[in-house]
Amino acid sequence: MTTLTRKEHQLLDLLRQNARRTVSDLARDLNVSRPTLQNMLRKLEEVAIERYTVELKPSFSRTAIRAYVLLNRNPQKATEILEVIRRFPQVRYVCTVTGEFDVLVELQTDRYEDLEGILHGIEMLDGVERTQTYMVLGDRLMAEPAPREPA
Repeated sequence: MTTLTRKEHQLLDLLRQNARRTVSDLARDLNVSRPTLQNMLRKLEEVAIERYTVELKPSFSRTAIRAYVLLNRNPQKATEILEVIRRFPQVRYVCTVTGEFDVLVELQTDRYEDLEGILHGIEMLDGVERTQTYMVLGDRLMAEPAPREPA
């Protein structure tokens, strides 16, 4: 596992807030040269950044159906299962968790038929032992999340 510098953690935080900022703006905010920032970005893209993406406002998004799937998996198939799940286009987020279940998957689609298909697809994966699905009925952000302190 690669260790990131404090500046690299700060850069990740700035990109999370707005990934469309210019290299010059980011370099200025971090008090580093433009070439240094470009090198930092290259490193982060190699070791930390999976992809850049667009998150639509709920009022603009056609996607109306969201669900969370918890699943238990056979430890011998753990890596394979995660690799396959990440390839489904309806998957927005995947993480391993502690507790009664092993994995949390966030799904998003605009049709119940698609949701049913992806749920069935996950259930049928070799090594998936049990699933439990929660449909999102509404979003209520209670407070703005606190900024994360770099390590």
